[in-house]
Amino acid sequence: MESQSKRLSFVHGLGTVRRALSVLAEVPHVLKLLLIPLFLTVILDGLTLYFGFGWLHGLIRRALPSEGAAALLLDIAAVLVLVLVLAWTFGFVYLTLCELVIDRVSEEIEQHLTGHPGSVEGLSHSILGLFRSALQSTVLAVLGLVGALLNIIPLLGSILSLLLAATLLGYGFFVVSAGRKGLDLSQRVALLRANLGAIVALGSCALAINLIPVINLLALPVFVVAGTILFLDVTAPP
Repeated sequence: MESQSKRLSFVHGLGTVRRALSVLAEVPHVLKLLLIPLFLTVILDGLTLYFGFGWLHGLIRRALPSEGAAALLLDIAAVLVLVLVLAWTFGFVYLTLCELVIDRVSEEIEQHLTGHPGSVEGLSHSILGLFRSALQSTVLAVLGLVGALLNIIPLLGSILSLLLAATLLGYGFFVVSAGRKGLDLSQRVALLRANLGAIVALGSCALAINLIPVINLLALPVFVVAGTILFLDVTAPP
């Protein structure tokens, strides 16, 4: 593949977010396609926060009985832990729910930028691409769980967890176009290795935004577009 010879930088990856905002201003109708998975993600994360806080609150109170200010601090700590966990999972859940519409969004963005959709034609290719994307989502979810468990290790574990989260999120948004392009998993991983800096930059932005309530709801569609732009940059002919 010609695209594997490209090496896009960390700065290039950051720039795709700004370019995505410009593209969305020109084709705002694609946002409608992303509203349903976004709405479902909000519901799922809201339920997780509600029931997760109750479970974690009870666990902490049983382990560390306390009253007054100490109890309030423990409750705040429980909320912060849940917010961090949800920041970890928010983008992955959204990407999984987007699978049914993400090809069309990516296709429309490519049509707008290049003048053609660039998808591999044929029902068999579409089904195979969907299967590969579903398998990929499962692998990302497992790796995400492993990354969250790294936080058990003081300091170093947290740093590694953040780096892994940024890489996985960036990769998830980067390969939104891979299914309709007919790329297999080995080709996708090859692109990740060749452009790791740019992909980590994209994922770092997504992870940082996920930590900000409300803003994260508005920003996730931007990263779908930014991932498509980065993919087109990487796979464009020299």
